[in-house]
Amino acid sequence: MARMEPYKDKAWLYEHYVKKRMKLTDICKILKQTHNIEVTPQALYNWAKRYDLLRFRGKGRTLKGVSQRRPKSPMQDKVEKMKRQRAKEMRARKKGRKR
Repeated sequence: MARMEPYKDKAWLYEHYVKKRMKLTDICKILKQTHNIEVTPQALYNWAKRYDLLRFRGKGRTLKGVSQRRPKSPMQDKVEKMKRQRAKEMRARKKGRKR
């Protein structure tokens, strides 16, 4: 029985694409070096899509719902509050001029 290529294994692809956050082109290079398998990035993309791994990558995405954002400092909260207050005042001034 023929052994399955590593990139067709969901766990292997998850490990490299999601956990190690490797690019598909880099995974292609590793497959060529370690397993002597030539595969295109498009083929890897198709497998990642099949296993629904694409949802873990991209801006603002996190692994298993664990947020990796740092909490805001009190100073950041204060500055944002001041910005919102200034914007509110500007809107009120503009609204008063239109009469």
